[in-house]
Amino acid sequence: MRIIDLLAIAGILVFWYGVAPLAGICIRRWHRKVFRQRFRDILRKPLLDYETWRLLEREGSQNAQYRFFGKIEATSEKMLWVKNDSLLIPVELRNAQGFFINDNSLRRIVWHKLPYFSENTNIFLAGELVQREGRRIFASTPKKTLVAVLYDTEEEDLVLRIISASRNKNDYWNAFTPYSILIGAFSLIVTAVSFLRHPAFRFTVITAFIAVFIPLFPFFPPGILFTALNRFLRKQSETASIRADMLAIREPQKRREARYYSLKAVICEAGAIICVIVGIGANVFFVGAIALVFIRGWD
Repeated sequence: MRIIDLLAIAGILVFWYGVAPLAGICIRRWHRKVFRQRFRDILRKPLLDYETWRLLEREGSQNAQYRFFGKIEATSEKMLWVKNDSLLIPVELRNAQGFFINDNSLRRIVWHKLPYFSENTNIFLAGELVQREGRRIFASTPKKTLVAVLYDTEEEDLVLRIISASRNKNDYWNAFTPYSILIGAFSLIVTAVSFLRHPAFRFTVITAFIAVFIPLFPFFPPGILFTALNRFLRKQSETASIRADMLAIREPQKRREARYYSLKAVICEAGAIICVIVGIGANVFFVGAIALVFIRGWD
């Protein structure tokens, strides 16, 4: 097997099975980081209640940012109405960011599908309370985007649920991954087929075919042992990250403890990545040894 053939196969592997999904990982994590920063800023805004509303009506105050917890009363194509025990407030959907918290996942909402959510669904609003046509409504402005979160938990658990949903997940499987794996697998198969009629390149053909299945290697022994350890470390990293975030939000004076958990999260995630690499390497070595025995027997 020529070195250039090995480098070509390795290049396909690294780019389509590694670099391309990594782009999706970076994009997804960047969006989640921006959301967490925005959410932390939101939590510093005052809570809109009946007394605050009456004060705004009496003083005719300018636009300001507030938080509001309520339930959906009614919806239309461009508006929804949200109520709590004492207030019923219109919400303009245009340019608003909507999310739905379910099973610790944070999902974007397409507003035209909102009518499928039943009335009395819990909703959390955060954004600008503006004057429109003689009434105050929640709406997005050029400077601040309205955030609306639908949720199915208790109000006091919402912050923890949102932070948990926006933290570390298995980001390798993202919007880029299926296409990159398909393209990589196709490229490797084409490489193998192109050398199939040349006996001198048997090892190149076998190597390319083995490389096609590398994304499955973490789920077969002996590499699956490292995959199990990877999942444990990822869970530890996620738990530590959530702990650090909650300390920053609820107990900002505990900076040293928050830094400890942040560092623990980074170390555990690095360990999880190493486990995946070692697990794949172990299976590559195992399958490669079998292939080598097969080739020698063929000769």
